[in-house]
Amino acid sequence: MVIRAKKIGFLLLLAMTFCLSARAQDDAQFTLFPWTTSYYNPGGIGEQSNTLCFTFVYDNKYMGWRDVYGEGGRRDTNSMDKTSPQNFLLNIESYLKKLHGSIGLSLLSDHVGFYNSVSIRLGYSYKLRIGGGHLGIGAHVSLFNQSIDKDKFRPTTPGDPLLQMLSESTLDLDFDFGVLYKTDQWFAGLSVTQIAGALDKNHALRLSGEYGPSRSTQMYAHGGYTWIVPANPNWEIMPQAMIKTDFKTFQWEVMALARYNGVFWGGLGYRFQDVVSLIFGARPFYNSSNVYLKGLEAGLSYGFTTNSLGYRLNRSFGDVEVMVRYCFDIYKPEVFSGYGSTRSIYKNWY
Repeated sequence: MVIRAKKIGFLLLLAMTFCLSARAQDDAQFTLFPWTTSYYNPGGIGEQSNTLCFTFVYDNKYMGWRDVYGEGGRRDTNSMDKTSPQNFLLNIESYLKKLHGSIGLSLLSDHVGFYNSVSIRLGYSYKLRIGGGHLGIGAHVSLFNQSIDKDKFRPTTPGDPLLQMLSESTLDLDFDFGVLYKTDQWFAGLSVTQIAGALDKNHALRLSGEYGPSRSTQMYAHGGYTWIVPANPNWEIMPQAMIKTDFKTFQWEVMALARYNGVFWGGLGYRFQDVVSLIFGARPFYNSSNVYLKGLEAGLSYGFTTNSLGYRLNRSFGDVEVMVRYCFDIYKPEVFSGYGSTRSIYKNWY
């Protein structure tokens, strides 16, 4: 049953990956998306089991890109207004036995052009064992503060009335929901973020009561597999894929990583019509006896821009993303002694 479900899930994911060809994305997006799961899928909060984890990601997209169009749409090649997106993400997550699940906090600072957004996502994921793996069912409650620097806008139509209507700062409330099933070899997840985005036209959850940038509901389907090379078990191959949609257009990205001895990893990533990335990282103390160091992990990616903002227009010279994660156990290992029922010795993670 588990094998059949795995095959069906990956065939569906593969079919969606090759059939969808458009782009859409309102949430912040990351090349190193396997390390930001709890941001876009609350069902993935606390997947490291009995640990407390801190993950920091810095992302600078389209480095060097400048807005070369001035007031009225005139081309200004001397413009120094750098509008490349920059994201700062901090995820904090932990499994708590008394809650039978995990709690997580995501803090995001998202700068795109003349827009700035700061968001807080507080989430919970209920964990239960099913078959040979475990299922996480989670939800986020989110607060978004969005602001616009109107002084830097140079609209094609001077005095654009839509721009005049926009508030310089808004505060919104939103919700996310997601599920993630994971075994030792594979995982698959589905989530919906910014659920209240569909209500935004009526400002139903706009706490500030002002007119500002709207958000759209996003859906994510993602999955991955870990294949241990039979000829050399020190090597693991880890393909992963993600599909994103706002129910109008789609975007997909894939990644293939190879990990050696549980310590070093590297590979390639591709986001459709956007970027090709080189990815590498390490868990330098993974095999160390020092329990305070073995939970440290770091990664780096460099992406070559493949869309119209890339080299041919001399605007963007690539994306850089940096990730640092530190996890440590918050529960002591269980030690059993004496005699008794074997049922009391079995350790159920959740």
